[in-house]
Amino acid sequence: MKNDDEINESSISDLIHYAEDEKRNTFDDEPETDDEFDDEITEKDDETVSDKEEPVSEEVSEETKKNEEEPISEETEEEPEDELTLEEADEENSSEEEKTLSNNVNYDDDIDYSDYETDVGFFDDLKIGDHKGIIIGVIIGIIVVIAFIMIDTGIIGNYKNNFSNNISKVFKTSKTDKNQLPDPTQKPDEQYNTEIKSNEIVSFEGANETEFVPYKNGVVCAKMNHMSYIDGTGTVVWEIDTAIVDPILKVDGNYILIAEKGRNKICLYIDNKLQYDVDDPDTVMSAELSSNGDVVVVTDKSSYRGGISVYNKSGEQIFSWASGSDAVICADISAASRSVAVALLNSDVTAKTTVQLFNVNETESYAKIEMPDTVVYELQFVGDKVNAFGDNRVTGISSSGKIVYDNDFSNVQLTHSAIDSNGNKLLAFDDGNIPMLNLYSKNGFLKNSTTLIGVTDFIDINKKYILYNIGRDIYFGKTNSKVMSKYTAAMDIKNLIIVSDTTFVVIYSNSLEVVTV
Repeated sequence: MKNDDEINESSISDLIHYAEDEKRNTFDDEPETDDEFDDEITEKDDETVSDKEEPVSEEVSEETKKNEEEPISEETEEEPEDELTLEEADEENSSEEEKTLSNNVNYDDDIDYSDYETDVGFFDDLKIGDHKGIIIGVIIGIIVVIAFIMIDTGIIGNYKNNFSNNISKVFKTSKTDKNQLPDPTQKPDEQYNTEIKSNEIVSFEGANETEFVPYKNGVVCAKMNHMSYIDGTGTVVWEIDTAIVDPILKVDGNYILIAEKGRNKICLYIDNKLQYDVDDPDTVMSAELSSNGDVVVVTDKSSYRGGISVYNKSGEQIFSWASGSDAVICADISAASRSVAVALLNSDVTAKTTVQLFNVNETESYAKIEMPDTVVYELQFVGDKVNAFGDNRVTGISSSGKIVYDNDFSNVQLTHSAIDSNGNKLLAFDDGNIPMLNLYSKNGFLKNSTTLIGVTDFIDINKKYILYNIGRDIYFGKTNSKVMSKYTAAMDIKNLIIVSDTTFVVIYSNSLEVVTV
């Protein structure tokens, strides 16, 4: 080929030769030349005549004898073969046709063609040379088509690629969207929407060491002795001072929980208004919040392997429990039933997690669910169903203690997890250096699976929308959409948060960026 856009005669010739070579390689018994093809037909016809054992027509015999008596042409280097005579509809023109055939075609001496008289059909008006040419042409055509379909390298491969490119260019210039075809050579990045409606960078000293949680249409920010709220336009709506050095920040509904990790302080807010400020008797390790304002904290209780405390929205402790044998890892509380789920880890022989369910009005658990060979690191209630996130599985447990779904990921590495208020779960995996992102329904069914082009560091989900990154490239869009919005950050990313259907927040070391797509 001269170039990618045109094909010359030599290219077509090369294509045909390539196809003929492919034919010989594919069909070992195929003749390599026209003469060999004639020989093959002769051998097959001999067999046919022998099998039928029909007498030879006297006309043909006499004509054969006449042909044998004719002198050999000096221009012919090979031994001449007898002419083939066919019974034609018009006998007056037969002698002239025979002369034409004798000048152009050589035949074997011992072939009886009488059996062909009734099989020629619409070829009756064609010369024998034309008949052979049609057969050979059909065979070559079939082989070329097969080779063109199956071969993606060399001349044929280049032609197919160029053809696809040219077709794509033609349709791209069309004014009707319904006639557009996808470009098979399109890069993955070109499949994403890169249009950004707005972005606003907000200076935030120590953002890398700050807790960020989505709240209303923006984010709540908590760092040492300070808490603030930034809306979806990047505006700091309010900010207050706190007495908490290492904050644990949780949000649910209108409530904001801020507790001090490694110490005792627990504070509940609605917006910037403090609802209560209490000190737990034990050291706070983690905390969770319900939409009703109930708070459950995991504590490092003296003389025990851990304990839990539950406070209502008024700051009253309504439940307390301690574990003497297994370590308390995490806990959560249901807004609907005030059921408390606690994950207990036993690592004496092998890792085993037991999830116990409590009623805040009872001191003993009413259900125990064992999860062998699993370390549960997070419990999240959605309604009355608790979702247990482990290092190798995600399990759904009803309020009565029955397992409603159990997704085992023992063959892959679960790297990140996120859950929304509807119970949809977004999980990131590394399957033998093949990063994947899976979306599961509230009932544990796989809704979507995507193979990523790189490892993701941060993920988030908010009802119908998902957010993740690969390096500085950020991808945002609907869970059921094939077209994602792509935004490239200017700096290294420290966190990602969805705040609305069209807006997300990017956290940097000393600033944050509000992006609307």
